[in-house]
Amino acid sequence: MNEIVLTSEAEFYLDTAVPNKARIFDYLLDGTFNFKADRVAAQKIIQLIPSLPKWIRLRRAFIQEAAFTLYKNGFKQFLDLGSGMPTENHLHIAVPKARIIYSDTNPVAVSYGQSLFAEFVNIDYIYGDFGQIQHLLQNPAVRRTIDRQEKTAIGLNMLPLTLNQSEIGRLYQELYRWAPFGSQIFQVIQTRSQQAQSKKYEQLLALSQEFRCPMYIYPLDKALALSEPWQPREVVPLTQFLGLPDAYLNEADQEGMGISFYAAFLTRGDA
Repeated sequence: MNEIVLTSEAEFYLDTAVPNKARIFDYLLDGTFNFKADRVAAQKIIQLIPSLPKWIRLRRAFIQEAAFTLYKNGFKQFLDLGSGMPTENHLHIAVPKARIIYSDTNPVAVSYGQSLFAEFVNIDYIYGDFGQIQHLLQNPAVRRTIDRQEKTAIGLNMLPLTLNQSEIGRLYQELYRWAPFGSQIFQVIQTRSQQAQSKKYEQLLALSQEFRCPMYIYPLDKALALSEPWQPREVVPLTQFLGLPDAYLNEADQEGMGISFYAAFLTRGDA
């Protein structure tokens, strides 16, 4: 296993007196690795955006279904960024025979994952910062597990929701340069209407920044433009992809911002 080298973000995670985005999302997923500061922060965000827990659970359901679909379509290796705690509804449950690299800046999640997968030859969990994506991609575990001659499925989890335009654009470009031909990114694109209420979005942005848990929600056309040079292969409403009724996400869930969710598969070249 790889030694965890703490960055300022990782050191911040270990401070249980202040909220942290990984632990906040753990709480929203009914996890157990969170503290009072995280729960207070999460409840403040929920007061502003009551449908947030539903959003988070839909994202996790997408991860399983998307991974299973990709595996059936010939993807045998997965690179997962911003993985969080490797709970029972994560990739290794959906595709147990695949080669998987999990990564995160949360040292506790990494340590737990390394312990959990210590006896697995096809799964590893590494400390990886998207802000140092090249360092992550050159990690010995990545080079050992991911065959650069084979297409790779890349999961972005919550990352696009927490990146500003400059950061997300750079991430997509770096991944495109690294990914083998035919690789695909799978992610949930959470969008908002450009014409919908902006005040509430500004409040969400300010509150999330206060808790160092940024949330940036772009209109669909902007989100797809930021993902270039990756090409959209399939972008459909998330409820449709998961086989849920259209009414599962109602008008109240749009929170006055015209929020919508899309299951997105982006490809490098013709898969």
